[in-house]
Amino acid sequence: MLGFGEEGKVVEIIPVRNVHEVDRRVRYKIDPIEYFNAEKTAESKGLEVIGVYHSHPDHPPNPSAYDLEYALPPWYYLIVSVTKGKMLNHRCWKAVEKDGVKAFQESDILLE
Repeated sequence: MLGFGEEGKVVEIIPVRNVHEVDRRVRYKIDPIEYFNAEKTAESKGLEVIGVYHSHPDHPPNPSAYDLEYALPPWYYLIVSVTKGKMLNHRCWKAVEKDGVKAFQESDILLE
């Protein structure tokens, strides 16, 4: 997601491939080259990478322990709950860090 992090404003979404080596259904990993390209695209437009979105198949849109382990404060994480191939709902979380401890706090983002 590209936009303005301070404002929580998303102005562009760049889909990327999930290159996780094990179980792509329950884990995700962004290809480093695609991430680099997203950074360059953001920079060329005066934007920044402010977060990612991903789905939780057959689970609620709450961050998992894996999500927290790999979270990058102060990024936003838009999580979409998908059941039987249909989006049910979504929630947005912001990764925060205080005294060396990462956590998620539910947050709003503005999608333009």
